[in-house]
Amino acid sequence: MREIFASVRVRGILRLAVAACGLLAIQPAAGAEVGETQVLKWKDGKKAVFLLAFDDSCPTHLTNVIPELEKRSIVGNFYIVPGKGTLPPKKAQWDKVVSSPVVALQNHTFTHVGATDVAQLDEEFAKANEAIKAFTPGKKWPRLIGYGQPGGVPWKVSKEEVATLLAKHHLVERPPFWGPPIHQKSAEECVATIDKALASGEMGHLDMHGVGGDWLVTPVEWFTAILDKLDAERENLWVADVVHYIQYKKERESAEVKVLQTVPRGIRLTLTTKEDPAFYDLPLTLETTVPADWKACTVKQGELEKTVAVKDGLVRYDAVPGAGEIRLLAK
Repeated sequence: MREIFASVRVRGILRLAVAACGLLAIQPAAGAEVGETQVLKWKDGKKAVFLLAFDDSCPTHLTNVIPELEKRSIVGNFYIVPGKGTLPPKKAQWDKVVSSPVVALQNHTFTHVGATDVAQLDEEFAKANEAIKAFTPGKKWPRLIGYGQPGGVPWKVSKEEVATLLAKHHLVERPPFWGPPIHQKSAEECVATIDKALASGEMGHLDMHGVGGDWLVTPVEWFTAILDKLDAERENLWVADVVHYIQYKKERESAEVKVLQTVPRGIRLTLTTKEDPAFYDLPLTLETTVPADWKACTVKQGELEKTVAVKDGLVRYDAVPGAGEIRLLAK
């Protein structure tokens, strides 16, 4: 059998997949070619993505926020201040919750005192990162960490200087603060922010400080309404760690698929991006057209193997960019 290789670009460009096996033809699903592959806009084909953020290591994050997130298995981004304020006296309590899958620790600087020069901000970033590393010893290091600029403090460093330090410390900047009670004045307005993200198919977010207490307080009833809405939209909405959101978006934007071979019972392809694989290694969700007679297939990449169903001539699966050849084999 002679292999024919075809290059496949993802962003709207027609993808080619050719099989050569004498006069044997592979019949794809109607209107598509076997091997045609797209990277889905959001993980698992969700319609939109949403970020929940909690700033300043407020004590109510321990008492009111994390227990409610755990009840619903919804992840929250916690922008902690490990060197000052309320976290140091409650460090033992934070030690008990940081391993929870709903807790994603992010950098809000070490002491939340602002930055009067580059050297001070460099130290603030470094010390906060080291605290996060100490909190999560089982995770790889270095890795990307989310960053949220503290508000209400002196800030005398330029955007260009901040960008240089973000790159140095492997920090990815979150969207500007947007949340109750500053921007949303009711539970209904909070829920409408989620509806807006779903309608646009883009990223939406709500950022909070205290919940049911502390400062800049979001009432518990508002918070519960937010969580109930997110839970109800689970099929449509990816509630994400901010780092995973940025990884997925950047990887997708530079993704390239190449079909290496299509035969009646198998498809070989590769997935690459332009991002640094040391930091951008989040699986992307792909969808590939397969022959019309396939009912299920095994997806293999490296040591990973999973059997997935075929629906309407398409197979949906996750693959890591740059992690080796992907093989789809008919069951």
